[in-house]
Amino acid sequence: MEATRAIERTDPKRREEQSAAASHMWRVKRAKDRLLAIKPAIDLENARILTESFMKTEGEPMVVRKATGFKEQCERKTISILEDELIVGCIGSKLRGGVLSPDTCWALIDAELDTIPSRPQDPFAITEDEKRLYREFIKPYWEGRSVADAFEAQIPEDVRRLNDASAFFINRRAFRGPGELTADYERVLNVGIRGIRKAIEKGLDSLDPASPERYERATYLKSLLIVCDGIVALARRYAHLAQDKAKAEKDQRRRAELERIADVCNRVPEDPPRGFWEALQSFYFYHLCIQMEQNAPSYNPGRMDQYLFPYYEKDVEEGVLSRDDVQELLDCLWIKLSQACLLQDQRNARYSAGYMMFQNACCGGVTESGQDAVNDLSYMMLQATMDVRLYQPSLSVRYSKGKNPDSFLRRVVDLVALGTGFPSIHNDDIGIRMVMNKGVPLSEAYTWNPCGCVETNVMGKLGGWTDFANINLGTAVECALFNGRQRRGGPLLTVETGEPSEFATFGDFKNAVKVQLAYLIGKAAEANGVVEAISRERRPVPVVSLSFKECVKNARDYERGGAKYNVGNGITMTGIADLVNSLAAVKRLIYEDKSLIWEELLEGLERDFDGHERIRGLCVSAPKYGNDIPAVDELATEVFRFAAEEAGRYRGKRGSMVTGILPVTANIPCGMVVGALPSGRKAWTPLADGLSPAQGTDVEGPTGVLKSVSRIDHAMHPSGTLLNMKLQPDLVRDEKGKRHLMALLKSMCDLGVYHIQFNVVSPETLRDAQEHPEKHRGLLVRVAGYSAYFVELEKAVQDDIIARTTQMSMN
Repeated sequence: MEATRAIERTDPKRREEQSAAASHMWRVKRAKDRLLAIKPAIDLENARILTESFMKTEGEPMVVRKATGFKEQCERKTISILEDELIVGCIGSKLRGGVLSPDTCWALIDAELDTIPSRPQDPFAITEDEKRLYREFIKPYWEGRSVADAFEAQIPEDVRRLNDASAFFINRRAFRGPGELTADYERVLNVGIRGIRKAIEKGLDSLDPASPERYERATYLKSLLIVCDGIVALARRYAHLAQDKAKAEKDQRRRAELERIADVCNRVPEDPPRGFWEALQSFYFYHLCIQMEQNAPSYNPGRMDQYLFPYYEKDVEEGVLSRDDVQELLDCLWIKLSQACLLQDQRNARYSAGYMMFQNACCGGVTESGQDAVNDLSYMMLQATMDVRLYQPSLSVRYSKGKNPDSFLRRVVDLVALGTGFPSIHNDDIGIRMVMNKGVPLSEAYTWNPCGCVETNVMGKLGGWTDFANINLGTAVECALFNGRQRRGGPLLTVETGEPSEFATFGDFKNAVKVQLAYLIGKAAEANGVVEAISRERRPVPVVSLSFKECVKNARDYERGGAKYNVGNGITMTGIADLVNSLAAVKRLIYEDKSLIWEELLEGLERDFDGHERIRGLCVSAPKYGNDIPAVDELATEVFRFAAEEAGRYRGKRGSMVTGILPVTANIPCGMVVGALPSGRKAWTPLADGLSPAQGTDVEGPTGVLKSVSRIDHAMHPSGTLLNMKLQPDLVRDEKGKRHLMALLKSMCDLGVYHIQFNVVSPETLRDAQEHPEKHRGLLVRVAGYSAYFVELEKAVQDDIIARTTQMSMN
């Protein structure tokens, strides 16, 4: 394959792999073709087993019931080893299966049971037998018992109205598990489940008999022991299955592989791995067990090049594995990570389209002592993404301009040029500052990793939901224009801030927008308090907590603040450019040039500019964010500093709330409820995504975009900031273009921009994929903080990606 032949010429360690790297691609191709041929389907086996277990454990503590239910899933779920697999395991019983966690939300598919196969975004096949199982067994038991039921019963009515109106979106944490964390995979590897078990037993032995908390702590630690039993039982089942398949296998090569798989699964994750293959399998067993525990995205593999490197180095130095063997195993793991499929209801799916599990794997950056962390595995993770070209894992790069070598950056650019949307590139210095802004000391902030889309996390140490609520900034502007009401009608939605005709100065209008934004942030924080309280009581996560050292030490669940460091949950914002451009247009047209009066503008907005082409022309020609216009960009600086400080006024159970600027695909459903805006944007169309300029409004090239984006203080938004950019493929096709892109990425670091990611695909290719999806089944595109198959996105999302500005130069 071209990707395999494109080994970094400037790195001598890569040269020897050029002839060998393609030797295993037959395995990758078979597995990939098998996966792409599968359409996602509902998988209710885990839900059935959990339900049966909960029926037997009525009256016992919730954490024990959760642990017992998980253990029964490990012991009873259907398992399989697919043809040619080297890394084994599956969350449920189906590849690309949508696994339901009824204890969190049994109703996730209730209203869509007959329509989910044909819905426009993220459809799932479902059989009649599964419908009966759901209606006759799962739903009757869980109705009224789930986290989502409690959320619906307890959420304040004004918060519900805001959520229903899409002024913000707060359903994620009530409808699915916590996610948005990085478990301590290194701890699982270093000591094994056996070592963690010993720590738990030691904790039990040391409990003070006179302590009033003794029973609660003992109960919790015993639940962790049940989880340990379940994980080991699952691995043993795979070992036995591999042994049975090996006995029946006639092909000698495959028989040897199955025997090796059996040997690996008999050892890990119970005991520490002896080499790289065992390390990968140990990681994957624990990773899929976390995903079994709760249907949720953003369980992040983290800095795999760091915690897996000792096993790689040992095997290669001792001649146990060649570098090609290691690459093959890594490629196989990438395929396994692509088998996971997030189950969401239709509304949630529109806010994060593409079945995405947000399994963010990371390479590069600096070590815990601040030195260059790039190693052989850093390059091999990039190569795995080149080889496999599937939509997961969501590969991210920590790039330290001062510490990482140009050979690494060049390899990153080679991957960008392939047009898969990978990798997501993070400015390491800003990431470190963001994590410090969450209360993590510098010595540990050095080890941060990207989480989910672009959020920041620390493996096994940091707790908190990075994306609790998503604020619709278009609604904030609209409510300032229409005195607390939405254009589409209805009663007062937010707060009255006055009629625009009463705003004597631009400052009055800007303050009205801030008041609306502050109101939405405050109500989101109120909802956060409700969901946090419910989650602490009803949704323990002992499988996740097992690897968090402090959770074990203090017998406190992750969801109860058991991590070493905890931060208040994240409030993210969508429609940055729409808000800034609307402010800039009002400032210019009404208060500076006086080319319009408020009555004219409001009339034009009310009619979606129909019959008011002159007014729209003035709005469109007003200065726009993304073009290096300081006066416009300073509005972004001011408003989003205000948002960060406003969110920080509110505390959740874990600490002060924090902000982020990332949309997933929320810019599309958010835009569907917002009328025309002073920016010239038409009614009910998508808002701008992330930090990106509004579609088609950035005319000063990539440098102009970066300079505008840099005027926002990224470190003040520790949930992350996201910048999408679309490049014409010809720009990075040759050596000169790739060097220009390297220079652009270095400029990103110089300017203090946290993140950037690229689509390298022409609008013509995307339009052809819309018309002929069968020809483009494997076409990957960058959606928001993740890549997805273009043909699996609904047309509104496809159109939004096509509409983004295509940069035609690197200037």
